[in-house]
Amino acid sequence: MGSQAKWTGPEAPSRLALEAVDNRIVALTEYLTVYRAGAGSPGRARHQRIRELRHDIARLRAWSHYLRGAARRPLWWRALRRLGIWFGGERHARPGRRRPRGAGVRRLSAFSVVDRALAAQLEDYQGRLLTLGLARGPLADDLLATRQRLHGCVDRLQQERRLLAADAGRVAVICWVLSRVVRVRGWLGLGEPRTGVLDP
Repeated sequence: MGSQAKWTGPEAPSRLALEAVDNRIVALTEYLTVYRAGAGSPGRARHQRIRELRHDIARLRAWSHYLRGAARRPLWWRALRRLGIWFGGERHARPGRRRPRGAGVRRLSAFSVVDRALAAQLEDYQGRLLTLGLARGPLADDLLATRQRLHGCVDRLQQERRLLAADAGRVAVICWVLSRVVRVRGWLGLGEPRTGVLDP
């Protein structure tokens, strides 16, 4: 019987994942600026949308910090990884036992923010591949190399999405803890943390 190793957080930062998260942060920050300027439905609905965008940006920034910390694996990163395994895994699940419905919804909402960032990046690369596929005649060597690289990026992003989906709870725990660390640092006037700043 083969072992079924589960994802426990990247051992090294993924360039594609970081690029996807950072691009999504930029996009959501632009949406937030537009909504704050008065776009969208007036009143309560607009305030709700602003709050949702702020929460999503905080989660993405938390995941970005986690990915960047994976390169050096400092003490805070290892402790957070352990928390993700302990509280976000399926260790308490038993055959035939149902999870509370609310917990599943919370897990899905936290995980889906990161997953949508990867999905947006995946769509971008697939769009580039489609554009190359519309070219007529034989492709030059540099375009063939570009197409091969894009195929590799698409495969990697699809794989990362599958691995993340298998352990959505761990992503939710990590984002929840780190986003609150960032918030507390903001209250204390310490600004946006960097990976090195979080080191003990």
